[in-house]
Amino acid sequence: MYRGLLKRVARVWAPQQIREIAVQQQVLAQMQGAERGLARLQAQARLAPEIVQRIIVSLNAPPTRLEDLQTLHSLVVALEKEVELAQTQR
Repeated sequence: MYRGLLKRVARVWAPQQIREIAVQQQVLAQMQGAERGLARLQAQARLAPEIVQRIIVSLNAPPTRLEDLQTLHSLVVALEKEVELAQTQR
């Protein structure tokens, strides 16, 4: 996620290469968004691995890494819906 954001937002490989303040702020905002999304993702860790895998496949997301915020957001929302569904079926 970290490298993907640097590459997409700033078109650099290391944060030290970002020279413009506005781009630094954009990268920071994206990183903070990713941090929130990853925290939400960890909260869904109680789901069975096969359910998580089914959702990842349905989103056509790379199974071993998340590269952008849109994929992270889609995954988190889908997992949260799955948790809600499981809770209402109890």
